[in-house]
Amino acid sequence: MSRTILSPKQAKAWRLLDRPEIVEVFAGGSAGGGKSWLGCLRQIYRRTTFAETRGFIGRRDYTALRDSTMKTYFDLLRSMGYQSGQHYTYNAQEHIVYFANGSEQHFRHMAYQPSDPDYNRFGSTEYTDAFIDEAPEVHQRAAEILLSRLRLGHTKHGITPELLLTGNPGDHWIKARYVMDTMGNMIDLPEHRARVLFTVADNPDETFRANYTRTLNFLDDYDRARLLYGDWTARANIERPFATAFTDRNIHPCEYERGRMLHISMDFNLDPMAFIYAHVWTDHSGPHVHIFDEETVPNASIDEACTRIIERFGMANLAMVTLTGDYNGNTRNLMAADGRSIYSLIQKRLNLTTSQLDLRPNPRHINSRHDVNFAIRNIVDFRIDPKCVHLARDLRTVEVDAEGSIIKANRKDTAQLADHLDALRYLVNGKEMQSIIKALQV
Repeated sequence: MSRTILSPKQAKAWRLLDRPEIVEVFAGGSAGGGKSWLGCLRQIYRRTTFAETRGFIGRRDYTALRDSTMKTYFDLLRSMGYQSGQHYTYNAQEHIVYFANGSEQHFRHMAYQPSDPDYNRFGSTEYTDAFIDEAPEVHQRAAEILLSRLRLGHTKHGITPELLLTGNPGDHWIKARYVMDTMGNMIDLPEHRARVLFTVADNPDETFRANYTRTLNFLDDYDRARLLYGDWTARANIERPFATAFTDRNIHPCEYERGRMLHISMDFNLDPMAFIYAHVWTDHSGPHVHIFDEETVPNASIDEACTRIIERFGMANLAMVTLTGDYNGNTRNLMAADGRSIYSLIQKRLNLTTSQLDLRPNPRHINSRHDVNFAIRNIVDFRIDPKCVHLARDLRTVEVDAEGSIIKANRKDTAQLADHLDALRYLVNGKEMQSIIKALQV
């Protein structure tokens, strides 16, 4: 079979994967750096070199997996001289490549499913190694569950488990785990993790580099910094940001604490419904706001939203829930033939008491902007977990007009998508947060 030439950055990542003590390698940075190509090549090498092994290639959505990553994989197979029917066969129904030496290559989407919150669908199969393309789009828990399944054929071949992840810069769990802390300092990684940061210049295809660089130069300053130069400190440059107080320092890991009051704040749209999970409390050290996760529910499905909450926390723990959100959910009857409000449906499904609903008329944007920024600026322990990627995006990019109202005219423009920001606005408008704000203003 033909040999392939690696760029220096690709070769560095390859050498790191060969080291037995390293289990996780993040190879990321700008777009077009040859990251997907590297991941596919590594998987082909492992399948063809080590008989009867099983590899995993995943991406959040199957459509993107099929149209991008799998296309790269099969293009590589052909360019290396491997022929379908002779060296391998592909089962399109199973999404599995079967090699002549008994090895298998599985292609799987990794999107969150309410019916499988713990990703048990990965637990039924053992793998030798794995490659997650565009890993920031995948939930961190999915990657961790997959990592626990990498144990097939290691002793037989004298090899070790390996997980390769790729992705572009942004404030997400990948950045917090492999690259940079909230202060902009590079992280000292433990012995079993490593990183290699790419730019477009690291792609070994000279023609591709030139053409893709020209394309990326047409982007705005923020996306050009991220996708062309691989800048992990890049911030969106907007004229009138809603969240003037928000900085990367607010992105800080936080988790659900069983036994502490859980605040759920919902924003209702036909597509999607968005909500956030948070803990809000005050103790001897002052007020605390920990927004530890978010949800995005397509097609305004109240049933799916409730299912996600129940599967995530369990009915027994919902006795310690305060539910707030879009006040219009009190009057809409989009989901109920008998005219019941959205909140009535949620209350019944989650078995909540009326006192657990904290529903107030939606605040004016200009007033809400003041309260949100006051809270972020004055509550020292105001945290948003890195996995809340949509909320963080909203806080960076959403703009207001000259009157202080959020601009929402074009939902195709990410700067005008404020679904998760709206959920935060409703949380801040709630009884607990308003009490904290008033105390801080004294």
